[in-house]
Amino acid sequence: MLLKLENVTKRFGGLVAVDRMNLEVEMGEAIGIVGPNGSGKTTLYNLISGVYMPDEGRIFFEGRNITNLPPHKRAPLGLARTFQIPRPFGSATVRENVAIGAMFGRANAGVDEAMNIADEYLRMVGIYDLRNKEAKFLTPLEKKLMELARALAMKPKLLLLDELLAGMNPQDIGKIIELIKKVKEEENIAVISMVEHLMHAITKFAERVVVMHQGKKLIEGPTLEVLNHPKVVEVYLGKKVV
Repeated sequence: MLLKLENVTKRFGGLVAVDRMNLEVEMGEAIGIVGPNGSGKTTLYNLISGVYMPDEGRIFFEGRNITNLPPHKRAPLGLARTFQIPRPFGSATVRENVAIGAMFGRANAGVDEAMNIADEYLRMVGIYDLRNKEAKFLTPLEKKLMELARALAMKPKLLLLDELLAGMNPQDIGKIIELIKKVKEEENIAVISMVEHLMHAITKFAERVVVMHQGKKLIEGPTLEVLNHPKVVEVYLGKKVV
């Protein structure tokens, strides 16, 4: 078992943002986390990555209790994420931004090795030609691709993608999905992708889907079976996914 959540709960005052969440993730799995705005998806991501600590419950990574570990202690274990709003070091180059992932993730690389790893993943995501550009001058799409490269440069065992595909055109979405599937298979990375609206994208990527509603797990199971479940259609999608 790579990741295990046991009855994880997070409250903000009187609001229960995540309510007794149980989740298990195996190595190499592709999982989608979906649900309407305010369903608790981002809070769940922040709990898994260590931005928040749970009020109740426990989180295990490869059998180790990481419930109270901060993000910088989780990253070297093999846990990486992207953010819905990219957070580059603006005055650093694209290459330097990605190299930081290699230095502080599981790769634990020195500067020269980190730069080489950065080049590898910048080529992979298709922005190698921008490697010497300051990150603040990138377009929103380029920033997302750089952030993906930085997360991959951490050599993760588990990669959390936070609305990575939002705002992309269908052609770019298709390319990124194929890239992520290729990396997942070649490096045996488990990937959890959070989406809000792009159901057709999640059907092409995820083997299993977890639907959240009002902080709770509404249903979990094989992707198309879950997305076409009457309860999911009623509270979230409004129509079946074909």
